[in-house]
Amino acid sequence: MKKVLFMVYQAPVGTIWINEAFRTAFGMYGEDVEPSVLLIGEGVIALGKRLDPSVVGPLPVNVVLPYVERFGTAVYAVQEDMATLKVAEVDERWNVAPISRSDLSSFVHQFDYAVAM
Repeated sequence: MKKVLFMVYQAPVGTIWINEAFRTAFGMYGEDVEPSVLLIGEGVIALGKRLDPSVVGPLPVNVVLPYVERFGTAVYAVQEDMATLKVAEVDERWNVAPISRSDLSSFVHQFDYAVAM
């Protein structure tokens, strides 16, 4: 089974990349692929509990939560970015696994493919 990591570094505000990363990941479950999503930089903002259409624009990332739960999609976030951007209150349904920036290189190399978005 191939392992693919989608790395999203842009904030959900005004961009579609976080939604597209999850949408692409969900589409891979029918194949012999194990997708994961890493939120890095401003992308960690998507984990905040207070995201709704009026806050982040037309594509709220919280609409993917039921699918994250259903498929068991692995979601990771860089601890230091969460601290810097003050993302303290995270919806527990994300089941986020924190990754330290110092471990990032070895973490990414565990995957067959990594896609930056």
